[in-house]
Amino acid sequence: MELSIQPHLFEIFRNQSIIHCYSTRKGGFSKGYFNSLNLGLSTPDDKETVHKNRIKFFKYLDIEERQLAIPRQVHSANIEVVNQPGIYPDSDALITRNKDFILTIQTADCYPVFIYDPESGSCAIIHSGWRGTALNIAGQTIKRMENEFNADAQNMLIAVGAGIQQKNYQVDIKTAANFEMAFLKEDGDKHFKLDIQSKIIDQLLKAGAKKEKIEFDTRCTFENEELFYSFRRDGLNSGRMMGIIGLL
Repeated sequence: MELSIQPHLFEIFRNQSIIHCYSTRKGGFSKGYFNSLNLGLSTPDDKETVHKNRIKFFKYLDIEERQLAIPRQVHSANIEVVNQPGIYPDSDALITRNKDFILTIQTADCYPVFIYDPESGSCAIIHSGWRGTALNIAGQTIKRMENEFNADAQNMLIAVGAGIQQKNYQVDIKTAANFEMAFLKEDGDKHFKLDIQSKIIDQLLKAGAKKEKIEFDTRCTFENEELFYSFRRDGLNSGRMMGIIGLL
C-alpha cells in the first residue's frame, strides 16, 4: 500500500500568507537504504524513482518543479537575493520578496531555517550545517533581509527544523574550535559533542529576532531513522529531505 506523505508544518506560520514545510522520509517510492521519500537527485538512489518522489511531493503541495529556486549548497555563508525560479550556484541561503515561486533547500542532518517577515513581505530559507553555523549564516541572512527589504528582525517569524542533536554529533577539536564552550560538551580525548541548533538560535537572537517568535523542532535526525534521513548515520546511503517556503 502506498504511504501518504507526512511533511512537517510549523505552528508559528499558521494563518500566515506563505506556503512552507519540510519533508520527512515518509510517502515515497524509493527502496532499500533510501526508503522512501528521497528527494535528493545527487544521491546514488535511482534517478527515475527520485523524480517520481519529487512529482508526488510537489503535487501534494500543489506546486510545480518549474516554480522552484534551488541553491547548489556548498556549506557556506553565501546568501542570494532571488527574483525568479532557477538554480543558484554556491549558495546556502535564499531570500525573496517576490511571489509565485518557491525557495528550497535540502538537508540530511544540517538544519533548515525558515524566516518570514509579514511586515516587509519577505521570506528566506537557510541550510545551516556546522560550517554555515560557524560563519553565522542565520544571523547574516537576517541582516541581509533588513538591508535589502527594510525588514525588521523583531517582526520576523522563524522556524528551525529538525537536525542532528548534540548527543549524537561528535566533532574533532578542529571543528570544535569554531564554537564557544557553551555549545560543546567534552566527549573523550580531543573530541566534543556540538549543539548546532542552540548555536543557530543564539545567532538569531543576537541578530535581533524575538525569542517568542522562534519555533524549533527538537527531534534528532540521527535517532529518528523511521522519519528522517541522516548523513552521519547512513553516509552515502542517506537520502535528502527538502524544506520549502514561498509567499502567497
